[in-house]
Amino acid sequence: MSRPTIKDIAAEAGVALGTASRALSGNGSVAAGTRERVLDAAERLNYIPNAQARSLRSERTETIGLLIPDVRNPFFAELAHVVEREARASGLSVVLCSANEDPELMREYMLVLRRQRVDGIIVAPFSTAHVTLHTVQQAGMPLVFVDRTIPGMDVPAVVSDTGPAIREAVAHLVGGGAQRLGFLSGPSQTTTGVERLAEFTVAAAEAGVETVIEHGDFQEESGRAGMRALLETGVDAVLTADSRMTLGAVRVCLEAGITPSADLPFVGFDDIAPFTLLQPPLPLICQDLEGMATTAVQLLEAQLRGERPQTEHRLPAHLRLTPATTITEAEVPHHD
Repeated sequence: MSRPTIKDIAAEAGVALGTASRALSGNGSVAAGTRERVLDAAERLNYIPNAQARSLRSERTETIGLLIPDVRNPFFAELAHVVEREARASGLSVVLCSANEDPELMREYMLVLRRQRVDGIIVAPFSTAHVTLHTVQQAGMPLVFVDRTIPGMDVPAVVSDTGPAIREAVAHLVGGGAQRLGFLSGPSQTTTGVERLAEFTVAAAEAGVETVIEHGDFQEESGRAGMRALLETGVDAVLTADSRMTLGAVRVCLEAGITPSADLPFVGFDDIAPFTLLQPPLPLICQDLEGMATTAVQLLEAQLRGERPQTEHRLPAHLRLTPATTITEAEVPHHD
């Protein structure tokens, strides 16, 4: 049986071909009753529009790309969920690509998304992919950076402002008696890795505490290796810069019979589901994931409308000491 065409839909609904086309595309003026009749006919005949042909006529595919570093990272998995939800609410489909924290794979996926003729791309970039990203931008592809940026590129971005939260975390650990503070840092190929290390270094200097820094790659195994090294050096408190490295570090502690927070003062990163299982609760630096994902979609939609949105949006992160309390909430009196 051949696939039904728009001519079949028009005949089934008893309308002109042009009327059926306008009703199905949502463009042009069509009476509500006529549109409903056309849509009912399309459903009865199991009509599926030819998206590729439609995009050639409209120069839009109503599809966007989302390129994240690692879909196994719960932070990015949840970010992808919110981006897809927000895009779908605006009539956009999402093509998801995961680069496995590999700059070369990220470059390959950028080219794949261009070949797929997506209307725009939301990406959490590696700095080493700047040449590819610049080429894509110069070709007229709307881009939005999320979570990470590339210095010098004029691309709308939404990122976390983690400096104040890291400073509060260091103060919290030092106030609890830490004298030798360990830090699990991220990769230098990402702005988040570079910025969080710089923010920690400044905060530790201000607090006058000795530090031991282990560099990782935002992967769980590097968190495991870094935590083993920190324990060998005799640190008496730990701060991490990423959720997956936090997971690796926590596993090493538990395997060694050490309960994070109870036996070793510990502040992790990102409010992800696995951390809810820990007792006592793990203090966390929490990012506004919902706000980041929603803003990223809004910035891309603005570009698709021909607008030039503000270059960078910084959303504050906060230190959460318990599941229901942040430092700010604990310090501010509440009045009924």
